[in-house]
Amino acid sequence: MRNHEFTATLLRKNSLRKECLELSIGDIEKVIEDLTEIKAGKLQEDEARKAAEAERMVAIKKIQEQMAAVGLSAADLEKMGGTASGTRPKVAAKYRLVVEDGKVYEWSGRGRTPIVFQQRIDNGASKEDFLIQE
Repeated sequence: MRNHEFTATLLRKNSLRKECLELSIGDIEKVIEDLTEIKAGKLQEDEARKAAEAERMVAIKKIQEQMAAVGLSAADLEKMGGTASGTRPKVAAKYRLVVEDGKVYEWSGRGRTPIVFQQRIDNGASKEDFLIQE
């Protein structure tokens, strides 16, 4: 029985009843004990997750209060090199390519080479040909 079929059987009383027809009372009691134990474990996990989140929120509140006390904001932290959102700052373009129709393509030189640059490189150009001259 595939996982979603198993879950569907557990969640439908009539399907569950049908599957239990051949089980003994002892087997059904064992299943109930096991499910009760699984439920208790899930409840403990949920309580632990909620407690951890509550601790996290208390820590965040404390840090916000400390920042406010010294006049700092999230924007101040971003200026220092980090970001409040966890994303990296955008990297300036190092290469520029203007195609025939006047469209401008720029690339920082990081990551995969954009197709328009790669096509030119494949046709004999070098990356240095596209360097932005400041």
